[in-house]
Amino acid sequence: MTQTVDRAPGEVTAQDAAQIFTGWVSDLAAAVRDGSEPALSDLFTEDATWRDFMAFPWDFHHTVGRDETVPRFLELAKEWRAADFAPSQEQAPVVGEAGINAFFDFTTSDRVDRAYVLLVPNEGRFRAVTLQTQVIGLADHPERIRHHRREGKVYGIVEGRTRWTHDRARETSFADEDPAVLVLGAGHNGLAIAARLGALDVPTLVIDKDARIGDQWRRRYASLALHSTVYGDHLPYMSLPPNWPAHTPKDKFADWIESYAKLMDVNVWNSTTFLRGRYDDETQRWSIHVRRGDGSIQELRPRHFVVAGGMFGAPRVPAIKGLETYQGIWTHSDEFQNGADFPGKKVLVVGAAVSGHELAHDLYEHGADVTMVQRGATYVVTYESYHRYWSTLFTEDMPYTPDFADQMTYSLPNVRVDELNKRLVKEAAEADRPLLDRLEAQGFKLEWGPDGTGIIGAHMSGRDAYQIDIGASELIADGRVKLRQGVELAEINGKTVTFTDGSTMDDVELIVFATGYHQFWGHLQPVLGKAAEKIDKAYGRAADGEYANTWRRSAQPGLWFGTGFIRMARFYTRFMALLIKAIEEGIEPVDPETASRPAPDGSTAT
Repeated sequence: MTQTVDRAPGEVTAQDAAQIFTGWVSDLAAAVRDGSEPALSDLFTEDATWRDFMAFPWDFHHTVGRDETVPRFLELAKEWRAADFAPSQEQAPVVGEAGINAFFDFTTSDRVDRAYVLLVPNEGRFRAVTLQTQVIGLADHPERIRHHRREGKVYGIVEGRTRWTHDRARETSFADEDPAVLVLGAGHNGLAIAARLGALDVPTLVIDKDARIGDQWRRRYASLALHSTVYGDHLPYMSLPPNWPAHTPKDKFADWIESYAKLMDVNVWNSTTFLRGRYDDETQRWSIHVRRGDGSIQELRPRHFVVAGGMFGAPRVPAIKGLETYQGIWTHSDEFQNGADFPGKKVLVVGAAVSGHELAHDLYEHGADVTMVQRGATYVVTYESYHRYWSTLFTEDMPYTPDFADQMTYSLPNVRVDELNKRLVKEAAEADRPLLDRLEAQGFKLEWGPDGTGIIGAHMSGRDAYQIDIGASELIADGRVKLRQGVELAEINGKTVTFTDGSTMDDVELIVFATGYHQFWGHLQPVLGKAAEKIDKAYGRAADGEYANTWRRSAQPGLWFGTGFIRMARFYTRFMALLIKAIEEGIEPVDPETASRPAPDGSTAT
């Protein structure tokens, strides 16, 4: 029986929390067993939410409010035979400011699952205000980890025994068979999904146009380092060591993902360019042509094609009259390397998002005379506020492993995430007010992200008009980096730049265009034939409030999209990999719209 509340959350001991939570899970199990809506309703607050990641239907879905959550949970619990509810033995309940954060395990018809719940004091007892459920594994097809890891050595007498290096070369070559899954892009998203599929014994090949894994990072500007911290930056199955720097320099991260691919036995073809792809609805296979490093053209016929090339494609450079005859040097931020190459030079940085700021910072530190062109408005948050308000679960002394912290991070439906971000943006702005006021005094134009949702909202909408300040904003606020606001470059004559307001700037010796990138999907769409016609967008919000065509089934069977920052890749790749494995094992159909699937009770469902 759920215990009544006689103290505030801050006064609840760890032992109290364990007892309260155990009682709540017991009541949940009884309500599900009995199919009792009143009993289950008594366990949730009126404004409770539920977000599910493939623990029940093989998709993402959510509910908002107790009246929507309770009947839906009971319906799906019955349909998918939810059972075996028990507190987690891996993560003890943690008492926080809001309430009791706890995890419990359970099963559905063919899966092993885990749930996160936040219990808060409510009308005399602890009730759930947040519930998140997710698949952890397939009951009959466990990952090759821990007790199910590979032996690495076969004992006894084995005629014609081969060696590991020989076996790995043969596996990577795919000389005798096609991969079940072809992944485009050997960045953190592509490597993470490939590692998870490899642990599920799904033959997977990653192709990448670069000569080495990580080259897309090595090419970036020398001062670049990750804004996220080491506490949440590892990839599936491999944590970063305790002496790793808090923020990973870009070349170190390049070496890290290259090492990760080797240590995870990920099959990668480097120097391989994707040319075109066609999907056959009858055979449910792709015909994908690639150009290898030696110039040869090869056809691959996977069942699944995962586009993990990131959100952005080719650099975007505005059309400017006279640019082709400019007598100085111009480059895109994608190609810029080092501010130390331009001491004493008059430099124009076009663009006022993260890259524009960091390049202006780098150039100023090396003695350049820097002017930034801010064409629109920018959301600015200081480094301190960004981590204070948005990285609270990922710290040096975090009470959860990243696996559990990830589950908490993605526990709220996006509609509630928007509400939370609006509040945090306002709180951060108040904390950063002295800097923001000084920026506005210099003429810098501020914005607050789409509908006031800051960086997270910008990511969701595919925008990058934000800046996490590590010094560049201070330079602008002090006037040390000069500012041209609300103008574009209209014309270049020699080394003189004319702006759209008629003003000019003479003797400009370097122009850096930090003007973003074209959308990657727009580049890929034309070479996928009819398969691309069903995809309205990749990433961003779908009509159901979850990610559009990303990390889940897309509107085109056999076509998958994976993109996002490192923590997102670590979290979401689990679900994509398990769903692909379920399809490969016949648990799920390739296309649920045209084929029947086995029902949870073993009968045939449509």
